[in-house]
Amino acid sequence: MKNLAILGAGGHGKVAADIAEQLGWNIHFFDINFPEKSACDKWEIVGDETSLIQHASKYDAVFVAIGNNGIRAKKQREFKQLGFVITSLISPAATLSEHIEIGDGVLIVANACINIGTKIADGVIINTGANIDHDNHIGEFSHISPGVNLAGDVNIGEQCWVGIGSSIIHQISIGDNVIVGAGTVIINDVPENVTVVGCPARIAHKR
Repeated sequence: MKNLAILGAGGHGKVAADIAEQLGWNIHFFDINFPEKSACDKWEIVGDETSLIQHASKYDAVFVAIGNNGIRAKKQREFKQLGFVITSLISPAATLSEHIEIGDGVLIVANACINIGTKIADGVIINTGANIDHDNHIGEFSHISPGVNLAGDVNIGEQCWVGIGSSIIHQISIGDNVIVGAGTVIINDVPENVTVVGCPARIAHKR
């Protein structure tokens, strides 16, 4: 059985570990709050980030399970530069076309459905029950929340957060660093560095 180091022992880490266990990995958690925090659900936390780096040879791969897009991007890139293998974790209960591209450090959760021609960049989260139609592009370290519906030919920029239950019609482009509020319906392109909410979507504020 291969050994997987998971960095981040919060709720996101718990979901990642559950999928990893289904895929046959032997799981070891590392977290910034070790030793004050010693467990993530049923899994023991065995060290912090420094400890993981010191014992790199013990692990076949690393998964960065940090929900914050910016921190996840920073840590995954650091570990890649250090020579770690960054694995993706795909739930056996997800439905994926054979004709998609998936980067490193991607998490795809149960009941997600991803159709032909879609490209998912490094560090993306496709959460529970999200529907990603044909020829989408999801930029690096973005998070597609539970129950999101993306029609065909949608382009999501880097480090975006598409909130739970949101819908985006076909041929829409979303800029980098966009937050889409829960239940938002997007029918027009969205520029970078904004938060959008509502039905139809409007810009709530710029960042």
